[in-house]
Formats: sequence, structure tokens, C-alpha cells
Amino acid sequence: MAETSTTVKQDGSVRIVDRIVDLLMVLEKAEQPLGLAEISRASDIHKATAQRLLTALERRELVRKDRGFYQLGAGILPLARAFLSGNRLSKSALPILEELVANTGETASIYVRQAMERVIVQRVESPSPLRFVVRIGERLPIYSGSTGQVFCASMPREEIEKLLDRIGDIRYANGTVLNKKKMLARLDQVRRQGFAVSIDERLLGITSVAAPVVHPETGLIAAVVVTGPSSRLTSDRIPQLSDEVQHAAREIAERYCRG
Repeated sequence: MAETSTTVKQDGSVRIVDRIVDLLMVLEKAEQPLGLAEISRASDIHKATAQRLLTALERRELVRKDRGFYQLGAGILPLARAFLSGNRLSKSALPILEELVANTGETASIYVRQAMERVIVQRVESPSPLRFVVRIGERLPIYSGSTGQVFCASMPREEIEKLLDRIGDIRYANGTVLNKKKMLARLDQVRRQGFAVSIDERLLGITSVAAPVVHPETGLIAAVVVTGPSSRLTSDRIPQLSDEVQHAAREIAERYCRG
């Protein structure tokens, strides 16, 4: 059957949307102003097309141009605020995270999976002046940290093996090196015990304990975690912290399902 002009127009519109999203993602991940040539290379979009789309985004204040360099604009902030105020998971998690901080004294956060990364969507900071500060919206590799272990442990065996084959040995900040066999064994342990621990792995001096937030029908929703200085989150506190985090994960799941 011949392709109609409407179909061609719709396909072209979808491609434009894809390219706009690609441009915004390049600027978000860069976290610093970029020149047009850099944006074009990173997004694999021709310079002329990239410039035309960036100009349109600039008119909506989603992109800001300063002395020839582009970065995300202030128009992004209302979108982020709307997500936080309207997202059911974020709203369900907030009072539980506040309770978790009250019970542990440490920063509590919740992450969701986005492709092969994990993104923080809500947090409550520790009242202690010495605390681990994380930014809402921060992206991190899915294979690092305790929340990364939670997400990897939920993956089908074939998917996690492909990921580990691609990234090779995992080297942590504390000097530990995990090959594929050791990582798979570690993920088996996470599944058995229901929580994950990271000590001086992504960052020296930082320990975290995470647990999965699971929907009874659809499976893993998110990962909830407490994070703080390793000097406070000592090995003798891990059992209590793991209990608190698992309890919080169950409560978040219940509130999310009710909501």
C-alpha cells in the first residue's frame, strides 16, 4: 500500500520530536554550556538542523544561549516542579522518606530506573551537618551503588549478562574489582536477602543501604536508600539500617498502590 502524505508528515514530526529530546538530553548530561559543534556531534544531528531546533527551544526558554554556548534554560524548572508535585511515586515516597530520616539520621532517597541508568526522583536530607548531599534528577550508572545493585538484581539473567559483558570488570573507588562471575554472585545475594549494601564503592567515605520497592503485579518500581558517611554507617549498623530501609520500601509500595 502506498505511503500517504499524512503518514509521511507524522513520521517526520516524530523524528523532529526525537531530535529535540536528543538535544535536551545532551545538554542535561553535559551539565555545562556546549558549543553548537559539540552538540551536533553528541546528538548526531546536522549542525544546521541542531541550530534551528535550538533556536526554537530558546524561544520557549527551554534552552539558553550565551556567547555562542548553549545550556538548559529556566523554562525547564517548571517542568521539573510539575513532575515532583504530580508524580505519584514521588508523593507517595516523601512522608516515608521523612520517617526514614527520623529513624536513621541519614539522607533517604528514592531512585527509578531509566534505561541503563538510575535517576533520583525524591530525597530528604539528613539533619546532620556531615551528610551526603544528592541532587534530585541526578543520573548514575545502573551497575554502581546499592540502588544499582537493586536494579541489576531485578533484571532478567540475559539482560544483566549482556550489560556485564559490555562494561567488563567493575572497578570501585575503594579498589575492589568485580568481574562478571563475582557480580552475578553478588546480585544473587541481593535477591536472597532483600537489600543491598555499598561501602566506599562509588565514592570513598560513603556507605549506602538500599531495598527494592515492588508492585505486587508489575514488579520493581523503584529503589529506596539511606546514604551517609562510612564513619557513621558502620558495619554494626547495617542490620538495623537494612530493616529500616526494607520497611520503608514496603510502605512506599503500599501507598503507591493505594494512590
